[in-house]
Amino acid sequence: MKPKKLQKGDMIATISPSWGCAGSNRVRWKYELGKQRLEELGLRVVDAPYSMKGTMYLQDHPEKRAADVMWAFENPEVKGIICNIGGNDSHRILPYLDGETIRRNPKVFCG
Repeated sequence: MKPKKLQKGDMIATISPSWGCAGSNRVRWKYELGKQRLEELGLRVVDAPYSMKGTMYLQDHPEKRAADVMWAFENPEVKGIICNIGGNDSHRILPYLDGETIRRNPKVFCG
């Protein structure tokens, strides 16, 4: 499956499937700078509901990280998904993902 190419004005969701450093005080400025750059390219950037809750919260709640992934795939306004950061803890979200929903809603995904 191949998603549609992104266009100016498209909405991009940012998610934190691995850990929540993007929401921490020491890193948030980097996130905001990246978000600004994407907006300068003509994209609309929205934070997934739990993506900026911080490191400890998201470490303790893999189901919330997965909920953000599912929210982004289910949301028809979201045309692309960008992970705030990668890491080795993302495997903990697998039990909470619905592969059929993801398959039915192909989107540009940068992880």
